[in-house]
Amino acid sequence: MHYPAKEAKAVFFDLDNVLVFSEVMHFQSWQIVMQQVGRDPSQLDFQSLIGISDSRQACILKEKFSIALDAVQIWEMKRKAFFELIAQGFTAPMGRNHFLDKISNTYITAVVSSSGREVIKQVLEAENISSHFEFIIGHEDCIEHKPNPMPYLLALEKTNLLPHEALIIEDSYAGIKAAKNANIPVIGIFKDQTPDQLFDDVIYFHSFDEVSNWFFNPLKNIS
Repeated sequence: MHYPAKEAKAVFFDLDNVLVFSEVMHFQSWQIVMQQVGRDPSQLDFQSLIGISDSRQACILKEKFSIALDAVQIWEMKRKAFFELIAQGFTAPMGRNHFLDKISNTYITAVVSSSGREVIKQVLEAENISSHFEFIIGHEDCIEHKPNPMPYLLALEKTNLLPHEALIIEDSYAGIKAAKNANIPVIGIFKDQTPDQLFDDVIYFHSFDEVSNWFFNPLKNIS
């Protein structure tokens, strides 16, 4: 994929495992829910939950583990558990703050996540990075979620930009698929993906220090 730097006007970020290493905390929240509904937390598959919206995860777990509560109740239990864990803090990806400092005054920046808006806001505030973003798009803002392109198409609509004028930073298969479905250039962040969750035609980085070197290097426009 070609990355036309001179045309980039906006950068859209996923939240979990991109701006904060929070997927493990989400998984811990689901383990708490499993205990609360009388199911064995060890039966949860961490990788299968990554990149899927909480509402969809609640539906999947309800069916898989025959939970009597409805999916909305299960989802709310998970949200409550996650909010309580936020106070523990997160691990920040290396170079994140420096990269945000460099781009937030020049590019339109936004968070586009499958998490609820209140979750996104609390995480950004806990990390003291909320001021870097002009807007957020959360679960409530779309009727379809990643890998559907709707969240990123909405971000384009809000910025009045064409797909090639934006860049997406994602980690999960579902998130990158959403970006590709929206025809927006996307780069990936390595974390805990399995080989089958990686795209051969997507550039991946291990840290925001690497992203910064690529982003501000004229030679980054490679095919």
